Amino acid sequence: MSSDLDVFVGNTTLIDEEVYRLWLDGHSVAEAVARRLRGGVLEREGTSVAVLQSDTRDHYRTFQMLERLLHAPPRLLQQLLFQIPPERQALLVQRYWGHWGHWGDTGDRGDSGGHWGY
Repeated sequence: MSSDLDVFVGNTTLIDEEVYRLWLDGHSVAEAVARRLRGGVLEREGTSVAVLQSDTRDHYRTFQMLERLLHAPPRLLQQLLFQIPPERQALLVQRYWGHWGHWGDTGDRGDSGGHWGY
């Protein structure tokens, strides 16, 4: 039995907008994977369920790490850990605050802190 392994090495943080929306909507990793499956991602991307689960988990971890920076957009622009093009940073901030902005500056979403579902 042979397996193919594709490896990508780079320093740009990749953001899947569909997964970001699912994360913002509060879906767990399992729910996000199920929604992506129903959306036909396996057929479009030619991947496996295991890779899809891993990809979704990785995105959720990235979003959790980014969340503290999304609370203070100027810090996101100044940080060096995540190499995200400025236009993508603006999109992330706009969608984050468009989604949660109605709770005010605290970012309090009524949960116990951090992002739920992970």
